Amino acid sequence: MEINYRILGAPALRIRGRFEQEWAQSKPRGMLSVLLLRARRPVPVAELTDWMWPVGKAPDDPAGALVTYRKRIVHALERMDAPPRIRYRDGSYQLDVDREEIDFHEFGRRVDTARAAARDGDHASAVRELASAIDDLWTGTPVPDLHGDRAANWRQMVVSESLVPAHSALFTSLGALGEHGQVLRRLADLPVELRQSLTMVKHRLAAQHGAHRFHEAHSYYLDQRKRLRDDGSLDEADELTRFQNELRARHHEHRVTVSARVPPPRAAEVPHLLPHDVTDFTGRETLLQHLDRITVDATGRPAATIAVLAGDPGVGKTALAVHWAHLAASRYQCGRLYHDLNGFGEGPVAHESDVVNDFLTALGVTAESVSPLSARKARLRGLLSGQRALVVLDNVRDHDQIRHLLDCLSNCTVLVTSRSRLPDLVRRGASTVPVQPLTYTEGKAWLAKWVGQRASAEAAAASDLVALCGGNALILKIVIERTRSRPGVALAEFADELRDEHTMLGLGGRGPESSVRAALGWSYHAMSPAEQRLFRLLGTHPGPDVSIDLAASLAAQDRKDVQRKLEALVDFHMLSQPESLTRYRLHDLLRRYARELAAASDERQAAVRRLLDFYLTSSQNADRVTAPNRVPVAIAPPSVGVVPVEFADPDSAMRWVARERANINAVMGYASDNGLHEFVMKMPSMVGEIFQRLGHRDDAIAGLRMSIQSGRLAGDVYEEACAWGNLGFHQLAAREFEAARDSLVKARAMFEHIDDPIGIAVTDLKVGRLALEQGDAGRAVEIQLSVLRTFRQLRSTGEEAVTLYRLAQSYRRMGNLTEATTYARAALRLAEQLGADHTKGCAFTELAEIHLERGELTEAKACCERALRIHENSDSNQMGTIHLTLAHVHVNMGNTADAELCARRALTYYRSSHDISGQAKAQRVLAELLHGQARHEEAAELWALALSSFEAIGNQRAATDIRERLTEIPAAPSIPADRTESIQHPSAWYRSV
Repeated sequence: MEINYRILGAPALRIRGRFEQEWAQSKPRGMLSVLLLRARRPVPVAELTDWMWPVGKAPDDPAGALVTYRKRIVHALERMDAPPRIRYRDGSYQLDVDREEIDFHEFGRRVDTARAAARDGDHASAVRELASAIDDLWTGTPVPDLHGDRAANWRQMVVSESLVPAHSALFTSLGALGEHGQVLRRLADLPVELRQSLTMVKHRLAAQHGAHRFHEAHSYYLDQRKRLRDDGSLDEADELTRFQNELRARHHEHRVTVSARVPPPRAAEVPHLLPHDVTDFTGRETLLQHLDRITVDATGRPAATIAVLAGDPGVGKTALAVHWAHLAASRYQCGRLYHDLNGFGEGPVAHESDVVNDFLTALGVTAESVSPLSARKARLRGLLSGQRALVVLDNVRDHDQIRHLLDCLSNCTVLVTSRSRLPDLVRRGASTVPVQPLTYTEGKAWLAKWVGQRASAEAAAASDLVALCGGNALILKIVIERTRSRPGVALAEFADELRDEHTMLGLGGRGPESSVRAALGWSYHAMSPAEQRLFRLLGTHPGPDVSIDLAASLAAQDRKDVQRKLEALVDFHMLSQPESLTRYRLHDLLRRYARELAAASDERQAAVRRLLDFYLTSSQNADRVTAPNRVPVAIAPPSVGVVPVEFADPDSAMRWVARERANINAVMGYASDNGLHEFVMKMPSMVGEIFQRLGHRDDAIAGLRMSIQSGRLAGDVYEEACAWGNLGFHQLAAREFEAARDSLVKARAMFEHIDDPIGIAVTDLKVGRLALEQGDAGRAVEIQLSVLRTFRQLRSTGEEAVTLYRLAQSYRRMGNLTEATTYARAALRLAEQLGADHTKGCAFTELAEIHLERGELTEAKACCERALRIHENSDSNQMGTIHLTLAHVHVNMGNTADAELCARRALTYYRSSHDISGQAKAQRVLAELLHGQARHEEAAELWALALSSFEAIGNQRAATDIRERLTEIPAAPSIPADRTESIQHPSAWYRSV
């Protein structure tokens, strides 16, 4: 099939017979790259967000941004000969395109084909396939438009696990053909970091020896050994020495050492205990090749080594081990032994004595004739000490189950399969071979093999089935059996069935080899009771991932002890760590299973209480640090065992909220759905302003609407009034003036009903700000002076400082700079006394504006710089205001370049806070600057964008002024649609220090 999509380099689409790279801007290209990597599989919005943006730097409305990007992608795809479909369902996007059309997946197919050819001795074909894959398909940095941490980790992984092995296989086949010069030329073209890996150093040495460049090889070996030793890589240096000695030995013997063929033992003594090979085995070429490589020594002989195949339940570890063992059987002429230790399954776990007895019997020794067990083990060791045997220990529970048994097998190639990573074996020198889920191509090939024509006749449904199985071989096997037993049922019905989580877990009945729920159960029951408890408790958490702090509070246990249990769950493949060593994630299937276990647990209610308390108290700590002088939200003490996160400064608090935002939103939704009103009423007030500063206003508003509903249902007038007031604050920031007025009127009426003077005054302060934003500065001053008297009477100094700053703002807009200065300096003094940094920063910003209007440019710049130091990383909207003020300062100083830079920074910050008015102001300033530089086309575009924004917020005066400016440019160009995306879905960037 022809390749139509490229992501191994600049993302490109085949349009009218040729590839186009500049078919959209960076973000739509990045989104399509993810969908191509996960072709025909649903990709949740949260996963797309992780791929596309670093932690804390996603837009405030990623779902809305993705809608816009999808439109750009669809527009580009429509230009293709056969446009694929992008579907959206249940919060996930899915691209319906065959993976054979994508260069990344075609790269893997060609490499697998080449490896198969090399195993058959056809190195010429292997070289052709590998060279075409590397030279024609891998054209640059994969998915370069993706900047999230997940993308960075994937790029690192795919280079080490795909590109480097492909180069290695190519050099091996070229060496077999005697093309040593070509190996050296290709090695010289590799990046330095790849060239200096031990694998590539060994390839270069081998090629130099093959080309009879022995002096050059010796010098290169000495240089590389010194480099490795200087870097502290002593094991690699020793390995390089062993390899160099082997190459020299071959040279001195004038031949390549060939594995010696040792006469096999008598037929009666050669055991053949392997189960039947898997008749429908598909794919896994990379893993088969890897097993070939790690089970031989430098001379090509079978090695005395241990390899651990570890992976999720049902992923296909046993099938892979047995299939490879049959492929490699001819290398082990003295026997192939196999035993199922039943570490995860129905029935008793096998003891080492069972294995020893069975192996002795297979070797022709009656176990009962040798006693005790120590003698039988010694006899087995003696029988296996002469030549290599292949031993497969399947379904191992833990290291203790086979620790002593391995002493009998020290001269064998031992293949171990387990759901645990068996770290103790790794410390003994074992190689871990992670068995990942089947790739989409492998799953599709397997389905097509058994379903036949139905797979091609119902291609879309077949692709959905493969994607829904998530690469789990057990689920795919069950699905295949179900579809074959019901040939008249459409595949789409089976796909719909799999979308239900309870149906998915119940697939296959009750048998341990066929039931998904039972297969997961064996892993669960193999864990210690403490690990089982923690796994159940994780099922109460509705969010996408779990921090160590949250897990410790869920379990009400010591943090370090819980971390050890989390690591054990990772070892059992019940948890994963796709991005960070401090955060853990449940695979969708395991999440469903944990949720079932949690629902049936007596501890569920208490665990949910601890979950809510952790987020509530941690968020309260964050709120106290970021707004220390605001009236605190009263909450009950947390449950016993809950240890909330503490924060040393506002920056760390903001970072925590940014990282936990998806979890906070998920917990909010869960609590609202389950009537946990106390939490729902208070949580939005804790995080709402931080969400606002981070640019996530929509999240704040959604939480407050849930809070209002819970307050009404619980009959708590005070909490409902607070929620209405906070909602009005966010609506005011979004310039939704009528909605803000309605919300504030409701809040004030409720505070009056319960006779809460602080609540009334805080609401009135927001009403005064609303009057100011609507152009009535006189009314704003009147309201704010009244509020100021109330706060002073109530000795509410934190709110008093904020009111002083607001009064300074209102007087400045009235043109009374004297009063504005007085109140701004009063706000600054009080904020400094209170240690209220945010209010202090706002006061400096206001003083900068006052100095600017007076023409005191040096003083204005100094105030801006002090405000910047305070607000950095804490308030995007204030950062936008400061940079815009600085832009005006630089304009008046005649510093055009600095003014443009500040205006662009202001625009970025305003976009991140969703401030349409701020964006329009920044765009207008930028347009004036560009027009003054005769950059008329750019200026016209920015004026047009500002015009759209001013019209959207009803600022007709500004809109009229811009229309007049646009008439000065004869032919203002139309604006490309992708440049207007930011008006509706601006990017949000949370900047680190």
